[in-house]
Amino acid sequence: MRKIVVPVGFGANSANAARYAASIGLVTGSEIQLVHVLQSPSIFSHHPMPGPLFSEMQDSGYKLLNTLRDEISGRTGNKVRVTTALEIGNIDQRLKAYCAKYRPFLVVMGAPASAPDQDLGAAHTLEAMKRLPYPLLAIPQNASFHGAPKVIIACDREDIFSGLSAIIPYLRELHDVFGSRFEIVHIVHDGESFQETQSEYEGWKKELEAFQPGLQLVRRTNVDEGINDYLEHHAADWLLVLPKKHAALEFHKSRSKDILLHCPLPILSLHE
Repeated sequence: MRKIVVPVGFGANSANAARYAASIGLVTGSEIQLVHVLQSPSIFSHHPMPGPLFSEMQDSGYKLLNTLRDEISGRTGNKVRVTTALEIGNIDQRLKAYCAKYRPFLVVMGAPASAPDQDLGAAHTLEAMKRLPYPLLAIPQNASFHGAPKVIIACDREDIFSGLSAIIPYLRELHDVFGSRFEIVHIVHDGESFQETQSEYEGWKKELEAFQPGLQLVRRTNVDEGINDYLEHHAADWLLVLPKKHAALEFHKSRSKDILLHCPLPILSLHE
């Protein structure tokens, strides 16, 4: 059975992400795993957290998990299996360890409604998008699941020779599960030739021939601006991005944060 891991907190976006994940679970027959990570009180702190306060936080965490579990079960007519887990420790580390244990088909988190440096939950979503080596879907505020028949893939020249080939098995799975079709959006910078860029995609397109992916070339100086402009004029269900390990690549270094803050679509992050 496929597993969908949903890290949850007390924010509205987190609860909405859980509902979105439940809808995916209903379509795919996946198990929903709700996870709440409670920051452990540091024994080295100058002001250690009192034991009763930490116990109260644990109780609140269990109540949150149980409430969301009951809501999901009710929304899906008990057709989706829901498990809960309360982890204690560093949020980013515990989430990574949990996913390493269960190897989810998808991780679903709420996208931030404000700048990451002003929103603790947003910071963890951004960190997971950059570091978590599992498919992650960030859900914007108030988004509802209506399937994923059209997925926009935002990529650059580097992706042609590395990231795109690596994600083909997962794209096939999306195609099989959701009937997804894909459209590649490449932002062409000044100095790049449209003709050369298009020819570089031909080899990769053969690997996805069964999906018949489209290719759109958009000339903009700024990647985020180009993607947002394209999405304003073209309907889509998800935006797929490929965060890079290479920090020197400005394209990937800046776009995750900016797109995560402003994109109206759920953002699917896949690593090489």
